[in-house]
Amino acid sequence: MYKRHLPVEGTYNIRDLGGYRTGTGTVTPWRRFLRADSPHRLNAQQTSELVAAGVRTVIDLRTAHEVESAPSPFAGREDVRFVNLPLFDDLAPTIMAGKDHPMGDPLLFFYLAALSQRQDAIRAVISIIATADDGAVMFNCTAGKDRTGLIAAILLGLAGVARDDILADYAMTSDLIPELVADLLAVAGQNGVDLTSYARMLESPAPTMEAALGHIDQTHGSVAAYLAAIGVPQSDLSALQERLKAGAVA
Repeated sequence: MYKRHLPVEGTYNIRDLGGYRTGTGTVTPWRRFLRADSPHRLNAQQTSELVAAGVRTVIDLRTAHEVESAPSPFAGREDVRFVNLPLFDDLAPTIMAGKDHPMGDPLLFFYLAALSQRQDAIRAVISIIATADDGAVMFNCTAGKDRTGLIAAILLGLAGVARDDILADYAMTSDLIPELVADLLAVAGQNGVDLTSYARMLESPAPTMEAALGHIDQTHGSVAAYLAAIGVPQSDLSALQERLKAGAVA
């Protein structure tokens, strides 16, 4: 029996997107789509264990600076395709935390900005996942919450997974990263960041993701229509939808 959380020492938030019922009545396949926090703490043995478990493609959504400061152990491996594709780039949480947000929710403002301003990056990430070699695709950021959470929600939405399941998957991060949040706040405090504002950016409230997905519905009608509108080829969308429903019938 597969478990959603992979308790890999050196990480906090590696999770499997398998086992969710899709809009076609199948379930998303296990060990094919993994969402994760930064893997930079993994040693060689732990990294090899993930590869042995099927990881063949790793998409690091962190900025080039983040990757340089905390390198991924998957970079340079001949048995893994490693791609660094920053999703938020200059939309850093520490920067966004210090801004005024007209809608009152800094995370929602953050996600909507990414959906509208980082479409090239989202398109590239989705296409890489759609055309990846057989095996598992693991995509990660720092905490496995925002950049990773947005891509995970898009994937599950494309598969037609129930909205409540998508929101529960997003909110699950809160239970897994309290120690990591404490570390991030400590570092932010040393750098003079407003901790009250930044702490809000480290939460995983389901209503925020619900509003972000609702925005996609209102502006495009569906996740699939959003991805088509930002230029994801239909061939990639079709291939990805097939991959997402490749699990056994529920």
